[in-house]
Amino acid sequence: MSELAIPTSLLGLTIERHGAGAVVTVSGEIDLSTRREFEVHLEEALDAVSPPETLVVDLSEVTFLGSAGLALLLNTQKTAARRGTPLRVVATQRAVRRPVEAVGLSDALPLHGTVESALAGVPAPRTGEEILDFTLDADPVSR
Repeated sequence: MSELAIPTSLLGLTIERHGAGAVVTVSGEIDLSTRREFEVHLEEALDAVSPPETLVVDLSEVTFLGSAGLALLLNTQKTAARRGTPLRVVATQRAVRRPVEAVGLSDALPLHGTVESALAGVPAPRTGEEILDFTLDADPVSR
């Protein structure tokens, strides 16, 4: 009978210094079960930067972003803003972009396409997918 290895965490996290800021790189799933581990790393990263240095959260390798992760990112953004630290989020895949846009956090958490653009403060161009419930009247004159 063989034993299967059960991962102790569904989340991979690293913190690296990059010039005038720090980058938290995340992989895996961000949900209620991984929230605390993610929170601890974000707090460490915030403590490692001094305003006006930037904190970048790279979610390029995240496969799931649940409401617990969204709330944590929003709270971290508020804490960073109070400290004078810009927080920027890198997200390229739908698993992250969609939840951010679906709950209307695109303005509060602008998404960047690369770590380099996030460090430089250049937001990713909008794709049009952020318009979730748009209808066009066939006959606007009849109103």
